[in-house]
Amino acid sequence: MLTDQERLRYRKQLALAEWDEACQQKLGQAHVLVVGVGGLGVAVLPYLVAAGIGQITLVDGDVVEESNLARQVIYTEKSIGQKKVFMAQQFAQALNSAVKIHVFPENLSPNNAKNLIQGVDLVIDCTDNFAARYLINDVCVVLEKPFVYAAIHAWEGLLSVCNALVADGSRTATYRCLFPEEPGKMEIPACDEVGVLGFLPGVMGILQAKESILYLAGFSSPCQGGLLRWDARDMSMRTFAIARSEEADQVRFEQPQENQVGESQALSTQEIPTDLGPLEAQEMIQNGKAYVLDVREAYELDMSALEAVIHIPMGEIPARFGELPTALPCIVMCHHGMRSAQVIRYLNQVSSGSWINLTGGIDAWSREVDPGIPRY
Repeated sequence: MLTDQERLRYRKQLALAEWDEACQQKLGQAHVLVVGVGGLGVAVLPYLVAAGIGQITLVDGDVVEESNLARQVIYTEKSIGQKKVFMAQQFAQALNSAVKIHVFPENLSPNNAKNLIQGVDLVIDCTDNFAARYLINDVCVVLEKPFVYAAIHAWEGLLSVCNALVADGSRTATYRCLFPEEPGKMEIPACDEVGVLGFLPGVMGILQAKESILYLAGFSSPCQGGLLRWDARDMSMRTFAIARSEEADQVRFEQPQENQVGESQALSTQEIPTDLGPLEAQEMIQNGKAYVLDVREAYELDMSALEAVIHIPMGEIPARFGELPTALPCIVMCHHGMRSAQVIRYLNQVSSGSWINLTGGIDAWSREVDPGIPRY
């Protein structure tokens, strides 16, 4: 039974002929995991909270930056430098204090994904990188959890409700049914290169919220077992039916064992790390133990750059990686650490060098090492 206060708060929803108290109660009993509170996540969150989802867990390790404010509209200038999950939690609790908002101020990883996903009813994938998307897919398939996927690129958005349990007892297509293999590391440029206008993740995030609310309330949708494509330029919206593949359950997730080091981790490279923060990277560089590869575009170097680095734009790496020395470990740097991670995955396939990702990119270097480096 809904309380009188709930009936008052949600009376517009309850006025719908297809929506009754049972639907509202299903939302109130649901626990949703939102992975990423960037452009998509900040559009998803207000409508989940306003609709009356009972519990929401937010997962994101990033802080608010000035460049986020053009599209991540729940944050303000006073939020800059603060953890996104805490700012999002404050926003959500101010909107609807009855909703329980849990926060996890770290990025999703193979070490924490299973624990975070196994206790929820639905996962909403608001990430912006392929590694996280495939991880969400594989853990959700193993744990039999549905998830709502969305992605944006330039003027286009994609949306699907994956691994959803439907009326006949079967499950819908997964992310690997749509995209069986992760794209080549240089095939799809990041938003930093292509650009994006804020309304695009806003629209796609609202559609993710719509699909989540309807699924939790027991409604069907063409996106359950279909892929929606929206083009902002001509306002076309099409949904393509996607069948679940026979290989859908052949996922590749294995949760790492604590205190267990495999052969690939028993380093003969004197325990060279795969990721370093700016302070640790600075010490390694100053001691002559590593050099820096900057994979940003030339126009970005005009705005902000470090001295004495090798510059090869990300798109030119496949043709020019042979120019890189291999006698020392290489610290790979971009704006925020996303492109550099993709470059490293590629280099690990084609080269025997030692590659280290600069966590947070040159933006983090400016914040933690040298404030004289301009931020953009």
